[in-house]
Amino acid sequence: MELEEKKTILLVEDDIGDQKLMKFALRKENVDDCLKWVENGEEAIEYLEQSKKGDPGKPWPSLIFLDLNMPGMGGKEFLKTIKASGEYCGIPVIIVSTSDAQMDIQETYRLQAAGYVQKSASPDELHKIVSKLLKYWFATSRLVRI
Repeated sequence: MELEEKKTILLVEDDIGDQKLMKFALRKENVDDCLKWVENGEEAIEYLEQSKKGDPGKPWPSLIFLDLNMPGMGGKEFLKTIKASGEYCGIPVIIVSTSDAQMDIQETYRLQAAGYVQKSASPDELHKIVSKLLKYWFATSRLVRI
């Protein structure tokens, strides 16, 4: 997938293996250079704060892929925090989790997640999922910066 304009994807993920899988999937779509990652919710909030201030090393994310279970500020708390913010609430957040628990899925949608997908340990399966998400969010849907 070639993007007409530069987009940034923020991955909030503490697991090195899952970070590598996501980078592999994005590389197959020719957008791996768009990826920025942090390891937990606190780092993600800090990234957004620095991005808002114009830090060139921390471009504004067009999309956030968010793990739920991380040390410190977990995914649900991060999601709740940014969706309550007038500055960050317009960034689509896709939950990418190993959990298939209905409680997790329902709660994250209640907290205004834009989507929920279950992680796949298969690089090719994850690539298929990521490809569909990118086509929707970057080729079909209109994104906004508040």
